[in-house]
Amino acid sequence: MSRVFILRLALDLLAVSLLLTAFAYDLFGNAAHEIIGTCMFALLISHNVFNRRWYGVLTRGWREPRIMFSRTITLCLLLTMVGLLVTSIVISQTVFDFLHVRSSFTVRQLHALAAYVVLFVAALHVGLQWSTIMRAVRQASGVKTSTKLQALVLRGLALVIAGYGVHSLFVIDIRSKLLMQTTFSFWDFEAAAVEFIMRHLAIVALGATVAHYSLKLLASFGNMRRISR
Repeated sequence: MSRVFILRLALDLLAVSLLLTAFAYDLFGNAAHEIIGTCMFALLISHNVFNRRWYGVLTRGWREPRIMFSRTITLCLLLTMVGLLVTSIVISQTVFDFLHVRSSFTVRQLHALAAYVVLFVAALHVGLQWSTIMRAVRQASGVKTSTKLQALVLRGLALVIAGYGVHSLFVIDIRSKLLMQTTFSFWDFEAAAVEFIMRHLAIVALGATVAHYSLKLLASFGNMRRISR
């Protein structure tokens, strides 16, 4: 793999890391939250520049289930990111405060909703690239092939992490955030900052696992359909 590809992959993973960090609003405060978010959007702009050819083939191949699944997730990520960016600018008190845009409590709720939807869709998007990521990791570590035992252990580990991700959905109370309900429960970062990060990582792993194996199933379905013709 070329150095440019490795750089692109590193920047994408950094963008995901910044997204996760931005959720720790109560730990870092508003100013840091906005700066982290701005850096993340800058990386996303670079991501779109690197992958600009994708827009040129967007209208092709939609009859293929695997391509339809992949592009639908990517388009959803693009739309939700735009929503997150717009609400970020509206409620900004630091980076975009010079715009003097009037905010409201509802917009803040929409911003929180958009952030968690982006988290889920970004996790699915990571899953779309998981085979590529693992190939890069194997190449960097010098491991050329994986044994059946290694594959079994990795799948078992993915299942455990995904289960932890499902549990984390309830612990973080995702339901109230998606329904824009006001709650008075706040995460105690002094006692469990690491757990907060691990639970959000587990949610990303859950989404990535779902997308990765969904792609495999769709690929198998496509192969069976071609054979039956």
